[in-house]
Amino acid sequence: MNFHEAMTALTAGGRAWRVSLFVVAIAALGVGQANAGMTVYDLNDVIRLRLQEISFFGFILVVSTVGVRLLWNYLASDFPAMPRLTFLKAFCVTALLGILMLLLLIMISGARELLTPGAWHRQGSHYRPNEAASHETRLQSLESLRSALLQYAHDHQEKFPPHEFGHEIPAKLWEAPDRDGTRYLYFSGRSLGDSNAPVVCEPRNFGDSRLVLFGDGRIETLSTMNLQQLISGSVPK
Repeated sequence: MNFHEAMTALTAGGRAWRVSLFVVAIAALGVGQANAGMTVYDLNDVIRLRLQEISFFGFILVVSTVGVRLLWNYLASDFPAMPRLTFLKAFCVTALLGILMLLLLIMISGARELLTPGAWHRQGSHYRPNEAASHETRLQSLESLRSALLQYAHDHQEKFPPHEFGHEIPAKLWEAPDRDGTRYLYFSGRSLGDSNAPVVCEPRNFGDSRLVLFGDGRIETLSTMNLQQLISGSVPK
């Protein structure tokens, strides 16, 4: 290869390199957003999902309306006193029945939550039992709260906090180790060294055997009945 051929090859290579850079720049400018493999939802996706849900329930409502109308008119053919339903009347009856059933389910869920507070957590459109953690995790969680309470009592003339919403103790420590993060039950007005005075106990959804922290720093497992008796003062000191 002579000098002229070498210069021609270098010139062609430089031209190809410049063209490649130009193509890459155009492609980079044409890309609006790089998601790096992560799922990204924008407002249009949210609207589309909502419309899909509405259309699904609308389809179910229309199908139910047709079924109610056919069933009602079938019975009306045997009982002349029953009026026949048009589609609009059947639609109103079906919608009214759906609203009544929804109110009934809400009342049942509310009553269940009042009878067993903290024992259920919402998952989507329904509720599941609020599962508690293992005994070791429960004990470690209460021990962490105990350390913070004892430190507070040492710094405040052996008095525990007047309530559990102060900034001295992190709010995370007041959460029991269950799926819903139910808060511990706190009994204010206790002092350090009260051996028979419960300071903190696990909520009701942890079952009948609940861990209890006493004023002297010990942790015991008590049944709900014994805990209630201890709180009411029926157990002798």
